[in-house]
Amino acid sequence: MEVNQSSFQFLFGNTIRALFRQSAKEFENQNVKINPEQHYILRILTSQEESIQSDLAEIMQKDKSAIMRHIDQLEKMAYVVRVNDAVDRRKKHIVITELGAEILKKCEQIISNLSEKNMETISDDEMETFKQVLIKLKENAER
Repeated sequence: MEVNQSSFQFLFGNTIRALFRQSAKEFENQNVKINPEQHYILRILTSQEESIQSDLAEIMQKDKSAIMRHIDQLEKMAYVVRVNDAVDRRKKHIVITELGAEILKKCEQIISNLSEKNMETISDDEMETFKQVLIKLKENAER
């Protein structure tokens, strides 16, 4: 079976993978010891008051075991801690630490620099159109 390399799905998937590889490589070059998915977890943790593993799995659309592995690694590096829920002792909240906030800040700067570089030849109008198309595609896919 031949793959249509100009199809939307192929181009979009390859673009996402290329952006992840680019950020992973730059994290490594900057001596940041986390990967792009772990960066995203830290980012989610700062945007929500409370997060548990299942919430993170749902937001990232990953299985709970994959999220647990990332959380375990982040915990070993002291970027997150697990905190028992006051009501349900089986439930553990994932909380970003001060060290985690520092590494997140470094990651955000790296991503910002990469985005600026990647967007050099893309106009504001082109980006706005692209965002609108993505929103429509997502809405259509969720019907």
